Amino acid sequence: MTEHRSAFSDSWSFDEGDFTVHIQGSGPPLLLIHGIGPGTSIRANFSAVLPALARQRTVYGIDLIGFGASPGTRGPVRFDFALWVRQARAAVARIGAPRIAIWGQSLGAAVALATAAQEPSVCAVVGTGSGGGARELNAALDSFWTAPPTPQALREAMAGAVYDPSAISDAQIAERFARLHDDGLGASFDAMMASGKAQNLRSCWLPPETLARVHAPVLLVHGRDDQPVPYRESALHLLDHLPRARLMLLSRCGHNPMIERTDEVLSLALAHLQTHQ
Repeated sequence: MTEHRSAFSDSWSFDEGDFTVHIQGSGPPLLLIHGIGPGTSIRANFSAVLPALARQRTVYGIDLIGFGASPGTRGPVRFDFALWVRQARAAVARIGAPRIAIWGQSLGAAVALATAAQEPSVCAVVGTGSGGGARELNAALDSFWTAPPTPQALREAMAGAVYDPSAISDAQIAERFARLHDDGLGASFDAMMASGKAQNLRSCWLPPETLARVHAPVLLVHGRDDQPVPYRESALHLLDHLPRARLMLLSRCGHNPMIERTDEVLSLALAHLQTHQ
């Protein structure tokens, strides 16, 4: 019987920097990739589902370069989609499994798909609130991709990413705002966005020829009420061009289905991973 691995963090390296990996659980390997936003990390995106995932999988959650517990690159702070794909591929190589699944949230789903297009060991992909299809910056994403100067601005930015804003507590706002400003994460994020948010978004677009190379089966779970990444602009583009994909569209749900519809998303994702492990 495989021993359950308690949660711990490790530092991994590749040619362009060091990054933190959060590891826990036992079973087939599952790589988690978070999205992009001020204060974002593996814990921020996946905390609602991590305990259940770790009961069935060995979970490797990477904090992308410049986020969470991962330091920046050895050069200037920048928004670099290709760098994050190279980081994910380095993680796949380090894990070294003949078959590995990936779950990405938001822009992390675009990173997951770009990685799967180049790594034949990827046997299944789950994308929640998936980016990679939209090329026009909207007001909700513009707000979400800004380090908020006040707690009220943070509340407004987070409200645009959920179906029911009343679910955002004062305690959540206070904790996240303190982390952004006490740790300097907000200033770092604004520096990352200095090259232009619209340009950054376009750099994450996945062309049909890239999506056509993703041979692993893909499950897309998207909130119908997702404002920063509307399903018509992103999820439908992915669905149109991925060879093996299905889309589950959830009503009364915003940008992170894992938080708003935890049990339903877990059931869908675990069934998909079990079928294609």
